Amino acid sequence: MGSGKTSWSIQHINDNPYENFLYITPFLDEVERIINGTNRKFSQPVNKGNGKLASINDLLACQSDIASTHELFRHFDAESRENLINGHYTLILDEVLNVIEPYNDIDIHNDDLKLLEDGGCVTVDKDGFVIWNKEKLDYDTRYNEIKFLADNRSLICINQKLLLWRYPPEIFTLFDKVYILTYLFEASILKAYFDLYGIKYDKKSIQIQKNKYCLTDFFIPDTSVYADKINIYTGKMNENINQKMNGLSATWFKARMNQENIRQIKRNIYNYFSRVVNARSETIMWTTFKDYRTKLKGKGYSNQFVSCNCRSTNKYADTYNLAYCVNVYLHPGIAQFFKQRGVDINEDLYGLSEMIQWVWRSRIRKGEKINIYIPSIRMRNLLNSWIKMTLEYQNKIAS
Repeated sequence: MGSGKTSWSIQHINDNPYENFLYITPFLDEVERIINGTNRKFSQPVNKGNGKLASINDLLACQSDIASTHELFRHFDAESRENLINGHYTLILDEVLNVIEPYNDIDIHNDDLKLLEDGGCVTVDKDGFVIWNKEKLDYDTRYNEIKFLADNRSLICINQKLLLWRYPPEIFTLFDKVYILTYLFEASILKAYFDLYGIKYDKKSIQIQKNKYCLTDFFIPDTSVYADKINIYTGKMNENINQKMNGLSATWFKARMNQENIRQIKRNIYNYFSRVVNARSETIMWTTFKDYRTKLKGKGYSNQFVSCNCRSTNKYADTYNLAYCVNVYLHPGIAQFFKQRGVDINEDLYGLSEMIQWVWRSRIRKGEKINIYIPSIRMRNLLNSWIKMTLEYQNKIAS
């Protein structure tokens, strides 16, 4: 983080005038940064009545340089694929893509899938993929979304009830080159996905050499310089919440027995910001799962909420009083998907990565000190262990 990934991208684009580039990033403001920062004419898809997918397909067909978002990239279709091959594109993917996630169409339920199965409209193959039977139902219905995803081999049934969306892995093979800009790739779902589908990759690092950003052999950066800049709260508010190691997980928040604990966390957040660190609102950044934001928001900090999966933005680089009120685990369906296919994901490394990425939105990215309240025992231990590990690693190198 902060090694100059976006700056390297801009430099690489400027230095390669004969390549066609597709730059994909989570946020629109980063799209603008690429459009304004390069010496190329980048286009941004716009909805001209047929939707943004039609727009990006037109741009791909014209072999334009394109900057767009993760969300649109997720919806590429057969036309997109053909245009990518013909255009010999280089993909620069800013931050890992969510390639496996729960399918949460509010209009489609598990009962609908059973209805479609009973009617012979869909089947589930041995690998769990939903297959659309065109002979039974090949016209527009309220199930068009399922039809589209099934035809794309993007809809998976887990344990006969939970539906997962999967990004088609073959799309990554349609580019001449692919660069993925991220930190702690080893902790990501994308790494497990690449391993599962046999997509080969090399890991590189970025260094400045002779005033230029260069890709070099992978190395572990010195993160020990941040150890004394993270002030983790250690007071009584860590003890007045009844929790075990799963405390503040999504499942824990849902449990009726923990509602008083949730109210206590809200009181703790208020006391931490107002009395422990005496924070002005503009210096605050806090988070929890979005479904519980309203239960934890309070006077003086409500508007300073930053999503717990926030990435690729400098918008909060002046904040230094933080509250990280989540305990991050993989979604059980995603963990089951990989486990059934013989791929293990380190849940602690995944949770640590998510937390570090969020903390990096604050002013620590500028090398300045921050304060942080972490009510989850597990997440607090993970951050403390990471700090200890970075110090031990650098001491080992030094000796």
